[in-house]
Amino acid sequence: MTTCGIVTKSLLLLAVVVALTGRGSAADRTVSECCTTVSTQQITETIVDYMVQQRNNHCVNAIIFQTESGGLYCFKHDEPWVMKKFRQLR
Repeated sequence: MTTCGIVTKSLLLLAVVVALTGRGSAADRTVSECCTTVSTQQITETIVDYMVQQRNNHCVNAIIFQTESGGLYCFKHDEPWVMKKFRQLR
């Protein structure tokens, strides 16, 4: 059951990334293939989902939040507000 959720979220991320490639974010970060940089700036949009990205090649450790408007934003996983939101969504 857990694996199914991870696969579903991964497929959702892939679909959204393809749709949003090249779009800017409130944190001045875009998600193309993966997060290569992260922001510490808190966003004000309503966050509806999250994905966890592990360091791999040029990708960095990050929490990727999806907003109500469909935007994807990369954040440092150890920021207090990020961890609080992450726990709320879990």
